[in-house]
Amino acid sequence: MKDRRKVRAGLAAVAALCVVAAAQGTSLADDAAGARAYEPRGSRIHGADGAAGAPSLTAGRTYVDSLGPGEKRYYGVTLDAKSAAYVSVVAAPRPGAGVASYRDGVKVTLESPDGGVCGTAAPKIETSGVAYPLADYASRQLQSGPASCHQAGRYGVTVERQTGSQDPERWPVELRLMVEPPVKGGATGAAPEGSSGTPSPEPPDGTARPRSGGRGFTDAPTLGTGVWQDEITPGETHFYRVPLDWGQRLSAVAELPADGKDQSTRLLDRALAVHAYNPARGLAKRGTAAAQDGESPRTELTTAPVAYGNRYANTGSAVRAMSFSGGYFLAVTLNPPQVAPHLNSSVPVVLRVRIAGAARSGPTYDKDPAEAGFGLTAADRRAAKQHAVAADDDPMGVPADDSEKAVLRVVGYAGIGTGTALVLGLGAWTLIARRRASAERHGPPPAW
Repeated sequence: MKDRRKVRAGLAAVAALCVVAAAQGTSLADDAAGARAYEPRGSRIHGADGAAGAPSLTAGRTYVDSLGPGEKRYYGVTLDAKSAAYVSVVAAPRPGAGVASYRDGVKVTLESPDGGVCGTAAPKIETSGVAYPLADYASRQLQSGPASCHQAGRYGVTVERQTGSQDPERWPVELRLMVEPPVKGGATGAAPEGSSGTPSPEPPDGTARPRSGGRGFTDAPTLGTGVWQDEITPGETHFYRVPLDWGQRLSAVAELPADGKDQSTRLLDRALAVHAYNPARGLAKRGTAAAQDGESPRTELTTAPVAYGNRYANTGSAVRAMSFSGGYFLAVTLNPPQVAPHLNSSVPVVLRVRIAGAARSGPTYDKDPAEAGFGLTAADRRAAKQHAVAADDDPMGVPADDSEKAVLRVVGYAGIGTGTALVLGLGAWTLIARRRASAERHGPPPAW
């Protein structure tokens, strides 16, 4: 009898949510209501309108500026003739901003003292209506590029935002210069290794442990191999840091829970976006939707193995980005257009992370790479070896009881639109969990 009451209560919640979803039209801003924005951190800086008077960026420090549509800002960096250098930009449109695919983006360029282009990157919004942080870097390599980029001196950095943006708001911009120490004996002559197309290893199984993602690169928690669960509001991007040693690669799967009978994949196959970034905040890999009909919607990615020689690869940026050991990053975005019309509250997202491959020794640097933001600490290596399994008393790792499973099954068969069925089922699951927790703390809740 008690279980039947729980099922009826869950179905009442589903019905209420159906009414709300059917009765309310949602704008892009409404889709991301309550979403946490990217949190830029660093020293305030104001880029110049031209090369003259451009402020300097210091290696190892993070700076915060802003850009309006069509604006271009100038900065300067001083480099030696021995070290690789990476200037990254993170542009963060507000969640729910009216952005358009490949019409909204930023461009970062690193130029030599005499104006030669050493490196450039132009990350862009990939899905219309989905505003998320854009990140990548422009680099200076000593064994490639124009000869003028191999000399010591003051280099120019420009960051510009595309013209014609549909979003009139200024975007916060985070800038960072990282200088990789030279290796002893000069160039290693190492060849590129692996491929970004390497088959994905099996994702780990087990009960998920709770882990809240960061609001940016600077506060991303460290994850090792394991199964993790987070609560993400439509429009939010959560960041996680994963330590990779030489020879290792990163595999990750982000998924929404769904009843096994629910045919929801076609509507929600792009509800989750996943991006991997290297320690210098360079884009290493984009995730791809991988679920078949009837499976839980999921997005997965696998990187190439970390190897020093990858920086010389001519097979694409996905391999070149895997050029140094250190803390790599996963950014998981819950896309509002696919989710928020049905549910505007937070949604449980499971992240399956595997660090694949045996760690091995790498090149010997002239200086400690960890001081420059590269390489791994002893704590990183311990985290990388950890395969986490949730404890029995972990409230976010406890499987749904039979009544909750029944609610999800009924929602899957109820004839509601398939995408709505999945996310409203999640809403029912969340409501039941909250009321059960409330009952345990304060006694039975009032009647529905």
